[in-house]
Amino acid sequence: MEITIKEQTYKVKYSIRSLFIFEQIKGKTFTLESLLDQYIFFYSMILANNPECTLTFDQFIDECDEDFTLVTSLQKYITEVFAKQAQLNKADEGDSKKK
Repeated sequence: MEITIKEQTYKVKYSIRSLFIFEQIKGKTFTLESLLDQYIFFYSMILANNPECTLTFDQFIDECDEDFTLVTSLQKYITEVFAKQAQLNKADEGDSKKK
């Protein structure tokens, strides 16, 4: 997925690197318990997939305030990723029960 913030295009992807960055920023294990966690995770996905990124968290939040479609597209993307993971987990559980 790609998003554009202030005429700059950023690649956004759920990855292990984005989870690491989230944990570094928060200082805790990855969980999305609050709205703040969600926004930090969105920002972490940007940082993880754009090594040259100079966008600060405050700039990211300002852009989210100005353009709510940015937030909804990120929420939709992560919901789809988590749904796919859930389906894979169910398939894995089914395979385990067959053995």
